[in-house]
Amino acid sequence: MKKKPDHARQDHPLEAAGALATYLRIGIIALMVLVQLALMWVVTYFLRTSAAFIYVLFDIVALFTVVSLVNKHDSSAYRIAWLVIVLTIPIFGLLLYFAWGRIDFSKKERGAVKESFAAGFAHLRQDGDTAAAFARECPGCKTYAGALKENGYPLYRGTDARYFPSGEEYFAQLEQDLKEAKAFIFIEYFIIATGVLWDRIHKILLEKLRQGVEVRVLYDDVGCFFRIPDNFDRLLKAEGFQAAVFSPAHRFVSDLYMNYRNHQKIVVIDGQVGYCGGINLGDEYINVHSKLGHWKDVGIRLSGSAVRSLTVTFLQMWDISAHHVGEDFSRYLAEQPAPGAEGYFQPYADGPANNPRNPALDLIRQAAGGARDYLWLTSPYLIIDHDLSDDLCLTARSGVDVRIITPAVPDHWYVGLVNRENYRHLLEAGVRIYEYTPGFIHAKLMVFDDRCATVGSVNLDFRSLYLHYENGVFLCGAPAVAEVKKDIEHTLSLSREITLEEVLRRPWYRKLAGAVFNLFAPLM
Repeated sequence: MKKKPDHARQDHPLEAAGALATYLRIGIIALMVLVQLALMWVVTYFLRTSAAFIYVLFDIVALFTVVSLVNKHDSSAYRIAWLVIVLTIPIFGLLLYFAWGRIDFSKKERGAVKESFAAGFAHLRQDGDTAAAFARECPGCKTYAGALKENGYPLYRGTDARYFPSGEEYFAQLEQDLKEAKAFIFIEYFIIATGVLWDRIHKILLEKLRQGVEVRVLYDDVGCFFRIPDNFDRLLKAEGFQAAVFSPAHRFVSDLYMNYRNHQKIVVIDGQVGYCGGINLGDEYINVHSKLGHWKDVGIRLSGSAVRSLTVTFLQMWDISAHHVGEDFSRYLAEQPAPGAEGYFQPYADGPANNPRNPALDLIRQAAGGARDYLWLTSPYLIIDHDLSDDLCLTARSGVDVRIITPAVPDHWYVGLVNRENYRHLLEAGVRIYEYTPGFIHAKLMVFDDRCATVGSVNLDFRSLYLHYENGVFLCGAPAVAEVKKDIEHTLSLSREITLEEVLRRPWYRKLAGAVFNLFAPLM
């Protein structure tokens, strides 16, 4: 019999109980949601049959709610979905909206987030010489950097970058960097999954702990459902790690805050090396046990000055998750400029705490308006609202080569329906759409005009652009921009272009299902 590796997580005595606890907790959450829905329905029935006067008052409140929704400045698709619900089932829909539909924080959560973000941004100051040099060298790109800087994210020189067109290459280099850590390692993923990859990373991290390196692990609760034991944070702490879970779902079942997820992917090593991109810590990202064909994802490694922003972003989310507001960030800001590095880098983050500002969406829309030759994007989800769709259409009609790559094999069947429902409007305007035929493309990339690119965690969907905490890096004039373009060109060669005629020939029932799911996609 083959001996199980000493470091395998399943050897831990708490693991079996943790797996059972995961199912139990999800069952309790589902039950709580059903109880809320049942109570809303009971209240609606009672008011309709036994309290006509109060029912009329609710109708009046629904009217004011509709007026408020129409005048909001968030996603038009999100507003339309809730308008349909409130107008179709006035009382029940109104109760649903006030329970789950308002994009806002509780007073307690708002205060903690504000304090943590303020503490982080105090360490992010724009260097005047860098800003002046950028304005001279890249005058046509200053608006992109300017908008991100106004949201608290400075522009850096003195940074080397290495782009990884696959998860296999990303983790091969990451493992080498982890082995060389001397002071601290920060790890933050939306998904951490036990398996082949985790066993490899876990073994390295245990060795670094024995060497006295501080290791922090942060992950999203919902993102890790069924991927790790329910007591995973306790398992890590028992081994000497610092561990935190972002927004445990059971704490916020009655609040839309449960919908706010931490979708960021960041690794920082000694403050000098940082990683970001779309890659999570799971076997499918190295194409082990992938059920969707070839899993295509990308990442980027930064070393030098720009790592400061990645460190701060991690610590901001750590403070929120671990309730350590007030920590001294400065002792982890150890980055040094990389000599001889070319180009400019601007790591940024986004999330509901920014509302009504939206740096990630603003950058995409600015690129759509500023691109002169081409604008290429990749995303597993094409679930965009009318405003962004119109921006991309206008760019294409202006003669810019706009291309979007999505998966031929979606991770959820309804995502495929919604993606294809959004093709028609874009194709009619001249946007070219491709589906990645080898399997599932999870990469989130944007490149335009051979000058600028973004690599990060931001999908082209409502959840990424409005509900999730996200991060990425804007690159300008750096050699890695050409590497991003080359990778997209290779991906295009493996993809099949979708035609307008093909979309129009879809069976009527697929069109109907796509339209219905597209209407409510922002709520999924």
